[in-house]
Amino acid sequence: MEIDIRVLGALELRRGDVVLDLGTPKQRTVLALLVVHANRPVTPARLVEELWPVTVPNSAAANVTTYLSRLRRAVAGPGCSLDRRDGGYVLRVRPDAVDAHRFTDEAERGDAAWRAGVPETAAHHWRSALAGWRGRALDGLPTGPELDAARAEWTERRLAVVEHHARARLRLGRSAEVVAELRRHTLAEPLRETGWLLLMAALWQSGHPAAALDAYEQARAVLGDQLGVDPGPRLRSMHQAILAADDGSVRGLLADPAEDPAAAGPTRSAPAQRVVPAQLPLGVPGFTGRSAELARLDAALARAAAQPAAVVISAVSGMAGVGKTALALHWAHRRSARFPDGQLYVNLRGFDPTGAPASPAEAIRGFLDALGVTAARVPDGLEARAALYRTLLAGRRMLVLLDNARDADQVRTLLPGSPGCLVVVTSRSRLPDLVALEGAEPLLLDVLDRDDARRLLAGRIGHDRVSAEPTAIDEIVADCAGLPLALAVVAARAATNPQFTLSRFAADLRAAGLDALTAQGRGTDVRALFSWSYRQLPPPAARLFRLLGHHPGPDVSPPAAASLAGVGLSDAVASLTDLTRANLLTEHAPGRYALHDLLRAYAAELAAAPADDEVGADGMVGGPAAAGGSRRDVDGAAALERLLDHYVHTACAAAMLLTPHRTPVALDPPAPGVYLRPPTSADEALAWFAAERATLVAAVEPAAARGLHRYTWPLAWASTAFFARQGHHHEWAAIQRAALRAAEAAGDRVRQAEAHRALLRAYGRLARDTEADQHAERALALFAELGDPRSQAHTHVNLAHALSHRGRHRDALHHNQRALQLYRATGDELGQAEALNSVGWQYGLLGDHRQNLAYTREALALLHRIGASARAANTLDSMGHAHHHLGDLDAAVSCYEEALALVRAAGDRYNEAEIRTHLADALDAAGRPDTAREQRDQAESILAALSR
Repeated sequence: MEIDIRVLGALELRRGDVVLDLGTPKQRTVLALLVVHANRPVTPARLVEELWPVTVPNSAAANVTTYLSRLRRAVAGPGCSLDRRDGGYVLRVRPDAVDAHRFTDEAERGDAAWRAGVPETAAHHWRSALAGWRGRALDGLPTGPELDAARAEWTERRLAVVEHHARARLRLGRSAEVVAELRRHTLAEPLRETGWLLLMAALWQSGHPAAALDAYEQARAVLGDQLGVDPGPRLRSMHQAILAADDGSVRGLLADPAEDPAAAGPTRSAPAQRVVPAQLPLGVPGFTGRSAELARLDAALARAAAQPAAVVISAVSGMAGVGKTALALHWAHRRSARFPDGQLYVNLRGFDPTGAPASPAEAIRGFLDALGVTAARVPDGLEARAALYRTLLAGRRMLVLLDNARDADQVRTLLPGSPGCLVVVTSRSRLPDLVALEGAEPLLLDVLDRDDARRLLAGRIGHDRVSAEPTAIDEIVADCAGLPLALAVVAARAATNPQFTLSRFAADLRAAGLDALTAQGRGTDVRALFSWSYRQLPPPAARLFRLLGHHPGPDVSPPAAASLAGVGLSDAVASLTDLTRANLLTEHAPGRYALHDLLRAYAAELAAAPADDEVGADGMVGGPAAAGGSRRDVDGAAALERLLDHYVHTACAAAMLLTPHRTPVALDPPAPGVYLRPPTSADEALAWFAAERATLVAAVEPAAARGLHRYTWPLAWASTAFFARQGHHHEWAAIQRAALRAAEAAGDRVRQAEAHRALLRAYGRLARDTEADQHAERALALFAELGDPRSQAHTHVNLAHALSHRGRHRDALHHNQRALQLYRATGDELGQAEALNSVGWQYGLLGDHRQNLAYTREALALLHRIGASARAANTLDSMGHAHHHLGDLDAAVSCYEEALALVRAAGDRYNEAEIRTHLADALDAAGRPDTAREQRDQAESILAALSR
């Protein structure tokens, strides 16, 4: 049966008459967000933000994976699936299977019929649209910012349809049937003047003029008490028309100005109109995407009506070229009918290349001109102008769009002094003072996702051309990193050069980088736009921005930034804050700061420029001083070594907390200026490795390229402790390959052997058998040449593990037995215990479960005797396997549960998934299927997380 998804009320999924079980409230929230973005990917980060908008728990990512795993099974069936795509999760479903889509579709059909002059058909579609509502949208569901915005948008649209439906029936002369509905509507939404206007008209047409006039008095009392304003001009005109018994004017005022502006016409009783400014510039043609952000602005509009004592301010911020102005103008044009008293606009030139932002006095003077104030009436002083401006806006419903603001001080004087207006501010700064003191709602604009970026290009250069070269389009989108301005520059070149293939433009981007994103006009040169923000920075923040061009990883923490710059932690935090406020950095997670790819390229350009060179007005670096000025190379090289010192010393300290039995590597003292704050517990160590995982892999390449082998090997040694137990096998292999190259370049045979052994383990986990065998052979040969039997034993154990995963249990048993001999010969008791367990495990896989128990019990006793009980998880897992197959299920479950507790305490996610699977098998055999299913679900969630 086909799926039916309902959000216009309590969240429900139905297949026919069956209501599906959607699990916990948070799991339902995950589904709701996927429904809002149906057929588009939603990243795990957005799901985390929705579920925990204030404080994110450490288990957030794992919990989200669990919710998604369960939902995947719940929704799977004809017409619906939950899939992974582009780093996110996509709920694939026919749009008409979602009631919100059906509502919107029917509402738009009604709109079209109304515009076509067929009110009967319009009323039919609007009635059908409203019939799908079962209560408050997403009723009873815990929501975050995106779902709140979606709920507000749906609710606002429903209220408009209620009014359209009533208006259509009044046009058809069916006033009696709508009076009761409109009374309920005005009672529920007393601040919506359209509802009062329709109620007055319905009462008039029903022959109750006194009741219509009484409704006007009720409206005036509500608006005065809650908003401190008088009724608007249309409501006052309706009052005058009823007083004058002017039926023609009543009918004229029933027209909806948003749908049929000409239908209202002049009325005899309408008062003289004030000047209605319409200053919005032309919107961006082909605007695409940004549905979540548009919904947030719609929610601000809804909040403006619901907060009678406040001026609602939305602060849209983002990096240069991300489309802040385009978003604000598109939304403002779309919602202009909601501001019947006009729209004011000013470009504050906060980041203009001339360095001359608009003053508040200049901006207010432009607003006063637009509001019809003659030059003779404009006061001289700023305060007097601001007072007149606020007076003129009092009681009006206006949109004020303050574009390209530099800071809160430039904006503050331009804010209205009384409610009724909505202010939208755009800025490259995040305007924290405006958020803190004026209550502005921040809206941070990010780059476009891949689908929206493709749609932008298709809108500019044509769908046929985009469809003809999908690979080139994907390359262009990737090289532009989703930045709308960069995409627009490429689209402009492609549109004006239709004889060139898109592959040609993709090749230009690969070869020229930022040079390929330079267009005619200062507003379309990506490098120049970046430079305008860079030149506003304080010197310490500007230096840190340049040095970040040397940082190899995707993001940076404050301690790493302090080491990179060679400054104290508080100074580094201050510079990171300056860069974040300027939207040159993004704090994408608490304490994690990232550069957009194109900004990283710009920072690298600055880092390579002469130290005494200035950035030109066009954003170019390397000007006249480039030929002979002292370069920043020395500062950059020292910064990279400080950064590597920070990562090496912190990683090695963290590794010893995770694997205290290992012999630590010898390290040189850190360079002056390196900030060190190593973890103090195993949990902190795991958290640090998880945060720095990608950076550690990326750091070995520049270290190896510069011959800094003293960093490469310790990074690989330390990272093994985390990558192996967390299941990050690809990263593990990558960092060990770099370590092997560094050891070969240095002629260090000991480290070559260790790297070969580590690659054996990583490739074994990745099922790359041929490479695993090659590295095993080389490691065993090198350790034999070096006279190191203990390391030979380690290698035999690792090779046995890889062979066992291929089903070659006899060969694995042989290597484990050889390892046991070597450990006994060297007196390594911990090695003996682990080899005893491995021998026992192989016997169990070969079907000899009593031999398994004999060896594993000896291993467990030895671990307890030498004080290494925390290392007993694998041994207990082997014993559980033996007990299970010998029919002692209670003993098997007990062993598995004890093993599970140990691996969870150690943060060993890979082995946790395996042990949970073994435990589930034992529970099934013991007749406990529900508990077994829970264990399998958790194992599946862990493996899904490890596969990302």
